[in-house]
This record gives sequence, structure tokens and C-alpha cells, in this order.
Amino acid sequence: MTSSLQQLIDTGHLPSSASRFDWDNVEDRLQAPVPPDYQKLLDAGGGGLWLDYIRLFVPGAGSRSGLDLAESGLEFEQLQELWEDEVIGRPSDLASDTRLLPWASTGAGVTFYWQVSGTPSGAYPIRVSDPDGVEWGRYDLLTTDLLLGIVRGEIRDAVLNPSWFDYDMVFRPYSSRAEGPGVGQAQ
Repeated sequence: MTSSLQQLIDTGHLPSSASRFDWDNVEDRLQAPVPPDYQKLLDAGGGGLWLDYIRLFVPGAGSRSGLDLAESGLEFEQLQELWEDEVIGRPSDLASDTRLLPWASTGAGVTFYWQVSGTPSGAYPIRVSDPDGVEWGRYDLLTTDLLLGIVRGEIRDAVLNPSWFDYDMVFRPYSSRAEGPGVGQAQ
């Protein structure tokens, strides 16, 4: 387990989970590997709301978050349409063969993406967009490293809202996984 993953599990007091998500199915639908640290975080019970603000996408339409990770490729198609219609700006350094797969968002419209280009590897740069698609941050970190940096208040920029660091609860799970696997989970 990565150090940041274990620190998130400990800091967030994640509920233990006896089940795993069906990552093969998710990756088939995304047509890209999901970073292993993100898989392990969700399998450890990390599907939920971080800092009362950052909502992680989880596999399965039955998730209480309403944010199905396996469907996040569809959001990229919508994002491309917005770029083509010049409703929002495409990051200037984003190659044309690059896809952005969202893995988290906030209620205020900030979205976190994995930048997938060429042959997907499962370790991707992370892009964060403001609600208007004007500001784009880039982080060459593991997903759990970025999330831990935000939780600790070590990562701040024009896109990441400083008010996130004034929180009452580090982590709140979407639902108890003790109820059994939901849609998109392997037993």
C-alpha cells in the first residue's frame, strides 16, 4: 500500500470493506486502466465525500453518490463538445489524442480528471478545472498523494478553494458497504 493511501485510510477513519469493486468491468467501460492507488482507496471504503466537499466517483449506477466512475468517459465527450463550441477553454498544453477522465468533483463545479494519452498506463497526470473551464491545474502526483495533500492543506492554488481546509469531518462514506456489494462491485 502506498504511504499516502494508508495515511488517507487512517486520517479518514475509513470503514472496513469486505468487498472489492469489479475493476475489470470498469476499465473495459472506460477503455483505460484505473490507477491502482485509487482502486485500493475505494476498495478500502474510501468512496465518499472528503472534507465535506470533494465527491469521489465510484463504480456502479447504484452508488449513492450518483457519480458512476465507469460512465465518466461520457462526461469527457460532453467536455469536448463544450471545447468545440468554445463555451469553455481547452487546456493549452493538452494534446489532441488526450482524454480527460473525471474521478471526482465538488458541488461548486470543480472537477478532477486523469489525463489519459497514448497507451494508458494507470498512472496519469491529474488535471483540475475550475467551474468555468478557464483555470486548469496540473499535478504529476498519484491520486492518493493529491487527495492527501489537499486534506493536509499542503496543496493550494487558484482552482483549489482554500475554504476546503475549514472542515468538520475529513471523510463521510456514501453508504455502508456492509449492506453488501452494490452494482459494479464484485463479491
